[in-house]
This record gives sequence, structure tokens and C-alpha cells, in this order.
Amino acid sequence: FRFYKQGEEDYVVVAYRHLLHIKQKKDTLIFLDCDREMVEQLWIPYFDLSRDYGEIKRYLLRKDDILEEAIHEKYGVRILNQEFHEMLISFIISQNKQIPQIKQLVKRISENYGDFLGEVNGKKYYSFPDAKALGKITEKDFREMKTGFRAPYLYDASSKLSSGNISAELLNGLSEEETRKKLLEIKGVGEKVANCVMLF
Repeated sequence: FRFYKQGEEDYVVVAYRHLLHIKQKKDTLIFLDCDREMVEQLWIPYFDLSRDYGEIKRYLLRKDDILEEAIHEKYGVRILNQEFHEMLISFIISQNKQIPQIKQLVKRISENYGDFLGEVNGKKYYSFPDAKALGKITEKDFREMKTGFRAPYLYDASSKLSSGNISAELLNGLSEEETRKKLLEIKGVGEKVANCVMLF
């Protein structure tokens, strides 16, 4: 939800408290205002560029051709390696919301509680607040950002993230069932959101 289209195959991306301007020309990605070390250490893992998605698709099609249409139609889709707290909050926001609305709420939270990262083409960009900063946002604050019925859910998740009661490190040490049970402890998180979080 932190991709901002600038032009054809031209985007600004915000992740891991960094701002990236990236373009694609045919099969080449162009990372603007970014050194090689940052590309290798942050952006290649974030975009999951080291993974062979072609091999995954071939494997899936050998097992079941029901995915063939989706694989061909959405050929370039990749699973991003987002920060856990941002991904969890985004999935909670996504309940009964369409992508433009989700993007707007994530942007609003970032502008109010994240850090200024810079400008591209005259627009300002902010980081998503870290777990500690999320813990300072009250339920009333979430309501004022127009999150609606999600405000208590976002507040509860933010409190649990800030206290360490929920974290990627904690969940990575649990079984699938234990992980699901832990995620369901977050107010407003049901099976669907829990499964989405577990997938990522």
C-alpha cells in the first residue's frame, strides 16, 4: 500500500523507513538516488528479487492447473517482505475496504506518526511508524484519522506490538496453530486476517 505511481513504470516506494524512486524499462529495474549497497541489502530482499518465481509457478502448474489463468494474468505479482508491524496494521485496515481507501489510511497514519523521509516530484513522504511509535497512538487518535470501526482493533494491535506481546520474532518460534491462536488474541482479528498475516 506504499507504492505511489509517478508515471508509466515509474513509482515511489516507502518501506523500512526508506524512500525509493524506482523505474522499470523492459526487464531492467532502475533504482534512483540509491547506492548499490542499499539495493542489495534492503530492496532486493524487500521485492523478493532473489527468489525464482518462474520455478514456483512451474511447480504449482505441475500440481494443479486451476491456477494457470491467474498465473498468466498476474504474471509479475511478487510477495513483498514488509516489516511485520506495518503488514499487520495494513491487514487490519483492509477489512471491508478497497485498495485506494486502505492506501489513504496507511498514508494518514504515516503522515501523522511517521518520520519525514523526503520529497519526490514535489510530494512529501513519511515512514510508517515503528512499533514503539504505534504504541503512543490512542483509540481516539485512530478515530480522528477516520479508521471507523477499526479504531479499537488498531489500538489493541498497536498496544500489543509496542509491548512486544505480538512480534514477528515471537510468532516465528510458534507452531502454525499457536501462531493463529496468538493472532486471534488481537481484538478484531479473525481467521481471514490471521491467515493473511501468517502467509506473509
